[in-house]
Formats: sequence, structure tokens, C-alpha cells
Amino acid sequence: MLREIYVNLNNIFLSLSDAIDLANPDIACHQMRCAYMAWQMATQAGLPHDRVKRLYMAALLHDIGALSPIDKTRLHAFEEADANAHCIQGEVLFQSVPLLAPAAPIVRHHHRDWRDCDQPISLPDVMDAQILLLADWVERLIQRHSFILNQMDGITHQIQSMEGETFHPDIVALFTATSNREEFWLDVTSSRLYGLLLREAPLRSTEVPFEDIASISQVIQKIIDFRSPFTATHSAGVAQCAALITGHFGYMETEVGLMQLAGNFHDLGKLIIPNAILEKKGKLTWEEFQIVKQHTYFTYEVLNSIDRLERVAEWAAFHHEKLDGTGYPFRVTAEKINTGARIMAVADIFTALTEDRPYRPGMPVEKALAILQEQVRDGKIEGRVVTLLGDHARDIAERVKEAQRDSLRFYTQHFSAPTAKKQVA
Repeated sequence: MLREIYVNLNNIFLSLSDAIDLANPDIACHQMRCAYMAWQMATQAGLPHDRVKRLYMAALLHDIGALSPIDKTRLHAFEEADANAHCIQGEVLFQSVPLLAPAAPIVRHHHRDWRDCDQPISLPDVMDAQILLLADWVERLIQRHSFILNQMDGITHQIQSMEGETFHPDIVALFTATSNREEFWLDVTSSRLYGLLLREAPLRSTEVPFEDIASISQVIQKIIDFRSPFTATHSAGVAQCAALITGHFGYMETEVGLMQLAGNFHDLGKLIIPNAILEKKGKLTWEEFQIVKQHTYFTYEVLNSIDRLERVAEWAAFHHEKLDGTGYPFRVTAEKINTGARIMAVADIFTALTEDRPYRPGMPVEKALAILQEQVRDGKIEGRVVTLLGDHARDIAERVKEAQRDSLRFYTQHFSAPTAKKQVA
């Protein structure tokens, strides 16, 4: 049963935090570094363990509302004029998952300066948001190509100069007491920070059931898709299509649920692809397509780092592989492509063909099936999967559209540009 699948929550959050920050080497590990500092400050302050966990969880994913690589890079470089926008979107995403909802107020206010706060620092949400704000500032002040111990005094003085305006005096004092060890700074910038947090951080022994994993995957699906109105419903459609085909294959509830999970995650690596490529209306150049090819590699690397989700990693990441070895990026052939990955490949193609894209409208189901059959004849994809899809095509297509409409409603309400309304008919 699905309820018997448990995964370490710390492992999930660290891997997803890493994925969100893959967009640019200059922001790699930004959220993990902030999480380490927030955890250390909360521990120094003697906060209750549940509150420390909440703050740590918020810090690991605090920039979840900054959807594009450009948004993330501008924020990190202090170039974003409206830092509040991604806080609001992050709050919405946190509130959509019961596990994350308690941390939503921290995410909402993690760019709120003390001078703009009309509530006392003694309130947990206020204090914790201030801790995260300070950690975020410190991490962005770090010059990544200079040795950290040569920077620690200058950064500390900079933070102290912002006391009473950006930060409450108590939070500055807390930071000063926490960061007076060289070890603190060496940990923050260590290449082994992921391992340190995995072993020692507040969520290290927290195991969560499949229901929580599925909810988290739905949030990740949204941040993958919502970067553009032209992809705003893609993963929702792929996940539904793959799960329905898996059910028709006769697999158990566990496999169907894991396939839905894989569908939500399958384009995770696209978080590093520039929007200019994702939204290009014409044919991609050779160089642009080479950039796109890396996305499934990163999908695999991130998911494979989460213990007990190894099957999901293959199902999600092999969706551009071909049975004859001509796919990408792993160039595996039929004997190394399992049934789950074969289902995902067909679900991805079918969903992509039948949805609108910047360069063409969605195809009728019959035309999409004909293209799939052609790929079967060419030895590219699994014929049994296409036949099963064809036998249930009308029902599957309608349920895929229904899932996409649900996703579009959420996107339109909280994230959309006017063009988003054209995505699903």
C-alpha cells in the first residue's frame, strides 16, 4: 500500500532545494546556506525544536516563488526591484501543502525589513522571518571567488550597520554571537554542506509517508511548469496520463501513485533552462537544443539522491530515451529501459502533442496517436504502451485535459500573465 512508503524528509528537501538553485553556479546552494545559518541562529537562541524545524524547512525552500533563472539571479545580485513578488508566490505554494503551510508566514515576510514591521519581535513568525532575512542577506554578501575567512569581519560589520533599519537589534546580536566561530563560516561555504545538513540538521530523522511526498511533488510540478504560460499545465498532464496508462496496465495502486509522482517530477531539470529557450516560437538552434538536453540528466541526478525513490528517478528521467538508443542524454537502449520509463516516454509525447505550444496549437488525439504509431514502427517507443493508450485514448485525453484545467486555474489565480488563459481549451 502507498502508506507503507516512507522517505526521509530532510533528504527530499535538501535535494529539491539543490535543484531550485541549479539555475546559475553563482547561486548554487543559496537556500542550503541560508538554512544552515538560520538553524544555527535558532539553536543559539534556544528556540523550541518544532520551531527550529519549521524555520529550517522555510529556509531550504524560501525562494520557491522565484520561478525563472533570471528571477533567481537578479534576487541574489540585489538587482530585483520587487523582492516581495516571489515572497507572495512562495507563500501560496507553501500554503498549498499541509506539511509546508505552517512555514508559509516566514516565507511571506523573509524580505520584510524591520523598519516596515508593525509587530513585536517576540512573535514567532516575526522573529523567524527576521532570522531568515538576515541569513539571506549574509549569503548574498558572500563573494564566492574569495576565501570566506577573509570576508567574515567585513560581512559582520555590514550586517551590524543595518541594525535598527533592516534587522531588529536582537537579531543582529544573535547573528554576532552565532557567527563568531571560523567553523560557522567554513561550514556555510563548504562543498560538503549537503552532507552536513543531511546528517545533522533538524529534519534528519523525520520520515514522511507517501501522501506527504505526493503533496510536495505537486508543489515542485507547479514551480517547474509555472515559469511560462506555455508550459503551465504540462507536467500535470503528463503525470495524469502516465498514471492512467499504468492503471490500465494492471499495476497496483503503489505503482500508479509512484508513476504520478514521476510525472510531476519528470521535467525537474528544466529549472535550469532559460525561459528564452522554453518560450521560443521558432525551431531551436543546435546550440539551444544542446542546452535543453541536459534537463533529464539533472532530473535523474536530483531524484536519484533521494533514498527509496530510485525507481521514480528512472521513470522520470528516461522520458527522452529511445528503445534504439537514439534518445538523450544517457543513450540507453531497450534492455535498460524498464516499463515505467517506457510509459513515461509515451505519456510525455502524447501530452506534448495534444497541448498548445508557442510554435503550434495542440493536435487532435487521432493525429497524435498516428505520430506515436510511427515512432513505434521506427523502433523508438514501446508499442504495447501506445496500443493501450489508443484503446483508452478518449477517456485518457479528457482526464488529462481535466488535470490541466485544474492546474491552469491555480496558475491563472496566483501566477498568470493574460496569455495563460489561452493554454487549455
